[in-house]
Amino acid sequence: MQIAGSEITRSFDRCSCASVKGRGTHYAKREVERCFKDQRGTKYCLQIDVKSFYASIDKELLIRLLERKFKDQRIVAIFAKIIRAYSGEGLPIGFYTSATLANFYLSDADRYVRETLKVRHMVRYMDDIVMYDGNKRRLHTVKDQLEHYLQTTRKLRLKGNWQIYKMPYQRGKSPEGYTERRRATDFVGFKFYRYKTTIRKTIFLRLLRTVRKLQKGKYSVRAARAYISYHGYLKHTDSEGVRRRYINGKIKFSKVKERAKNEKRTA
Repeated sequence: MQIAGSEITRSFDRCSCASVKGRGTHYAKREVERCFKDQRGTKYCLQIDVKSFYASIDKELLIRLLERKFKDQRIVAIFAKIIRAYSGEGLPIGFYTSATLANFYLSDADRYVRETLKVRHMVRYMDDIVMYDGNKRRLHTVKDQLEHYLQTTRKLRLKGNWQIYKMPYQRGKSPEGYTERRRATDFVGFKFYRYKTTIRKTIFLRLLRTVRKLQKGKYSVRAARAYISYHGYLKHTDSEGVRRRYINGKIKFSKVKERAKNEKRTA
């Protein structure tokens, strides 16, 4: 993977995130926010997900795709041995190779959406996909054509909970900020409005539980590590109100980092 993995990821579209160096959740967040700069072209959102993605990957089809990618049959043989080593359906979650190969399995679909369907605004985080367009009917057409493409070329199916909805718009200014209507895009742990980005509600509630433990002086290793992770969400979202109300002056971040650092040295 150190040698062949970079060759695989080199062909990925810029919309492809997850299991690519430098393209994690924050990269996906920046891409969605970049899409919103085109207000006319992002009036509506299509949000889809592949059903049982890892388990639905066809092993022999994946090996044939790798044969098209690599001329050296020795590399293909090694990949084939790893892929077939798992006795279950599809690829196993947790194998070092699985995430990159799963991403590679959908890389042609990215090009199909970009080049054939002419979708300008799209972000894919593994099998979770969001697309934006100024025309609602066009997104319905894109969804149907992509679903047909995945079924016929990759033997994959979309989940039945796909959604097309109108994005928020600026209704007017107030001293407190923008007043927004409609719904937001819930994607990669964030909620994207047109003029702000917040944390997903479930993550926010877990953050509050961790904060309460730290406020009581329970600086356990688990709580320290969890808070450091949540701190990244707060740092990269419009969460100044959350920090003022629950965190500032109540939690010593230096003590949290020291607790996690000391545990790492002990391990």
